[in-house]
Amino acid sequence: MTASHIERLRLRHRPDDLFDLVSDVRRYPDFIPLITAMRVTRDHVTDGQGTLDAEAKVRFRFVREKFSTRVTFDKANRQIDVDYLSGPFQTLSNQWRFHELSDGSTLVDFWIKYQFGNPILQMLVDTNRNRAIRFLIERFDAEAKRRFETVGDADYALEPELAKIAPAGR
Repeated sequence: MTASHIERLRLRHRPDDLFDLVSDVRRYPDFIPLITAMRVTRDHVTDGQGTLDAEAKVRFRFVREKFSTRVTFDKANRQIDVDYLSGPFQTLSNQWRFHELSDGSTLVDFWIKYQFGNPILQMLVDTNRNRAIRFLIERFDAEAKRRFETVGDADYALEPELAKIAPAGR
C-alpha cells in the first residue's frame, strides 16, 4: 500500500540557504547517518535549475538498500522534486518547498509518497515513518544551523501566514 506524509515546519534560516542545503545531495552522507554513500550519475544543473540523477546507499537497522532518483531543481521558485528511477520501491516521490516568511525565516513543506516492493520493508518503514521523517528533517536543520546564519524571531507567530500557503504534495 502506498503511504504518504506531509511535514510542515518553520526553520530559522533563509529559504535560499535551505534550498542550497537540500540541493547539495553529494554531501548528504556527511550529515545524514542513514545515507552511507551518494553518487551523482548525471548532472544537468546550472545556477539552481535543472535535473540530476543520484544513487543513494542507505542503512537502517539490518536493512541495506541502494536506490536511484531524478532530482529536479527550481531555485527561482524554491522547489525541489524527487522522482524514483530504480531500487527497492514500487513508487517513491517527494517534494521540498521553501516559503519565505515575513520575518525572513522559512516555512519548509516536505511531502513524500512511497511504496516498497517488499511488504516487510513497507511494514518496517510504516511503523517508524513519523520518527524517520522527523529524524531526516532534524538532520537538515542541524546542518543548516552549522552552515548558516539564524534569522527571524524566536517567538514568531506562524499560524496567520501558514493558512495562506498551500502545502506540498501531488
